[in-house]
Amino acid sequence: MSEANPKKGVFNIFILDDSASTRNIAKYSLEQNLPCSVELFPDLNLLLRKVPQARPDLILLEDNAEDDLGISACETLKKDPASKNIPVFFLSAKKDPTKRVAALKAGGVDFLLKPFYPEELVTRVRIHIQMHRLRVENVAQIAEQKALLRVLCHDLVNPIFAAHSLLDLKLSLGKPVEEPTLKSVLKCCQSALDIVTHVREEHSLVKTNKQFKSETVVLAEAFEEARSTLSERLAKKKLTLKIDADESLQVEIKRVVLVHNILNNLLTNAIKFSHEGSAIEITARKDESEEYCHIEVRDYGIGMPPEILQNVFKDAAKTSRKGTGDEAGTGFGMPLVKRYVEKSGGAISISSTEASAASDPSEQGTTIKLTFPL
Repeated sequence: MSEANPKKGVFNIFILDDSASTRNIAKYSLEQNLPCSVELFPDLNLLLRKVPQARPDLILLEDNAEDDLGISACETLKKDPASKNIPVFFLSAKKDPTKRVAALKAGGVDFLLKPFYPEELVTRVRIHIQMHRLRVENVAQIAEQKALLRVLCHDLVNPIFAAHSLLDLKLSLGKPVEEPTLKSVLKCCQSALDIVTHVREEHSLVKTNKQFKSETVVLAEAFEEARSTLSERLAKKKLTLKIDADESLQVEIKRVVLVHNILNNLLTNAIKFSHEGSAIEITARKDESEEYCHIEVRDYGIGMPPEILQNVFKDAAKTSRKGTGDEAGTGFGMPLVKRYVEKSGGAISISSTEASAASDPSEQGTTIKLTFPL
């Protein structure tokens, strides 16, 4: 089973054994007693080629008395990131206990001597598949919990920074805090509360494997809300945010996700890598079929080198770097954006031209394109 795409309800088992009778007995026993599909392989190379794409829930692997081919195959599977976590169960013809131990040391989870008792095979296979699926589910939930922690650490910064900047400016100048400023601060606090509330809701949904509910969002309003949250950052670098979106254009998505988890992260990056006094553009358009909406965030900043561009959406990759105003970064923003775009049924792509002495200023910078169904 793929950790990225776990199967539901049906186990997928691969069996490799040079004995047709052993393969057939194992297949029949498993399919009659487990909700599974079994694929038989008479040849090791065929199995090794198929495993990375199919990623079965368990592999029954022959380990005969004449050679150590099964052990070598297991070692090969365990070295490949695509198959290293798939349980390998040996059907062994070896009577020597040290040989069986060697199979387990190679990465096997269990072994059964041939000829085997079918009911024992079924029971052991069921246990190992259930353990494997629990482990995969735990890994997936841990990854989700880490992502939510990053949301709290990363996305709360924008509204808190905005509220702090508004109050700090007034206090540093010794001026009273007027009602418009208080309303802006209150709005920022509400945004922070919205993010916390969403993370709490998503945390509870992770445990039940459910998705958060979407709502109808007017894009022009979402863009203006993002501009309001980031107004202090824009003003600090004297940047102009140009918004171009039809007032009637709407998408089905959770508002806090679109504004804070997606737009604010994209615009914060654009601000970070833009030159002082330049412009950032955000546009929204229907495609010709009127079935999809395309949102673009475009800056004319320093762009991205190829090594960062190809890894920008990867969690484990080191893509953080200083901005044009020496701003620091975490590298969490873009992977979080991709996560939320795809969880909301959308797609994301990026193109970038790195600034250089030879590049046209109007061509350099980065464009992020989001696509959502209407």
